[in-house]
Amino acid sequence: MDETSPNIEADAPPALDPAQQSLSEALRVSFGILKIVMVVLLIAYAFSGTFSVGSNEVALRLRFGNYVGSPGQRVLERGTYLAAPFPIEQIVKVDTRPSTLLLEDEFWFETTKNDSGLTRSQLQFQKAGPLHPLRDGSLITGDSNIVHAKWALTWRITDPVAYLTNIGSKEVAQELVTLTSQQGIVHSIARLTADEILRGIVNREQMLGLIQQRLDDMRTGITIDQVTLDKVSAPLRVMRSFDAVTSAESDRARRIVAAQQERARILGETAGEASEPLLDLVNAYSQATELEDPAHAQEIETLIDTALLELKINDSVIGGDVARVMNKAQTYRTQITEQIATEAQSFSQLLPQYQLNPRLVMTKLWEDAREQILTGDVETFYTVPGQLELQFNRDPEIQKERQKEQLRSQKKAQEDAESNR
Repeated sequence: MDETSPNIEADAPPALDPAQQSLSEALRVSFGILKIVMVVLLIAYAFSGTFSVGSNEVALRLRFGNYVGSPGQRVLERGTYLAAPFPIEQIVKVDTRPSTLLLEDEFWFETTKNDSGLTRSQLQFQKAGPLHPLRDGSLITGDSNIVHAKWALTWRITDPVAYLTNIGSKEVAQELVTLTSQQGIVHSIARLTADEILRGIVNREQMLGLIQQRLDDMRTGITIDQVTLDKVSAPLRVMRSFDAVTSAESDRARRIVAAQQERARILGETAGEASEPLLDLVNAYSQATELEDPAHAQEIETLIDTALLELKINDSVIGGDVARVMNKAQTYRTQITEQIATEAQSFSQLLPQYQLNPRLVMTKLWEDAREQILTGDVETFYTVPGQLELQFNRDPEIQKERQKEQLRSQKKAQEDAESNR
């Protein structure tokens, strides 16, 4: 071979041994797998901002600390959403379920676990001393008295943006609601008397408005739904006096109810369903008479007479004793009218005969009268000429018949009265 010709074998790279070749292949595969893993992680990171919102909560998106969306579209309700991954965007969820706040110790006298099994009388005996301002809670009323009370409030978050901006946590919100509620309750109770509070007469709307106004002024985004007075008590050392007053008021109310029921019963038995309007007419007539207004009194008297004759007033039927008396009077009037008409007819018939022969007519009338008397339910006694000595001995049979007739008349009158009712 010529010395000037190139040496191909000398210029070629040295061949790799099997170990180096295996290492190179492993590094190439590893880098490929790493690329795939990085792509997967990048995709997972990109979709890591996916989140869902439940039915009892809302969500807010923060991008570098600022709210995402226009003022009316910042609150995300139930559904699934995609956001940029943290730390670009942050998702804050707000629980919107109603929460209950119990104020059981703030305005109540101090109690311990040992007091739970004591009766009310035992508590009064043990805690009959003066109140301790550091241990015993209380409320001062508008009439400068003291009462104890337990309250329950229901609140919820209705403006998540204001809540997250100014409050930020449920614990702070709970504490804020507690303080504002105490302030509103104190101000509301200061406008009421102790008697009203002990009887449960509390203006809950006014109290709720005071609490809500303070929360709105601080832009908390919290709404108070309900304020409830769970329990109320007078100071234990004066509890017996309050109990005596309460008992007297209960007895008074019971007596008033009994009197109203008795009034309704008497009026119903007197005039039935028309008792009230008829009583109004009678009272108006009395008032007109006292005011010396004869024209008005005469007008009302006419209305009363019309109602009694028709047994009806303002489409209400007059019943009871009034209807029974009026019906009896109408019956008696009819009987008297018929009796007088019969007597007038008899007189008209006898007058011509009397004018012709008075003695004969008088004799006939005497005979008729004697027959009517002697044929009735009477006892007849005959006397003989001479010295008269009367010794009466009534017939017992006639007495029995009279008593039976009297009992039958009374029974019939009772049956007529019940039927008219």
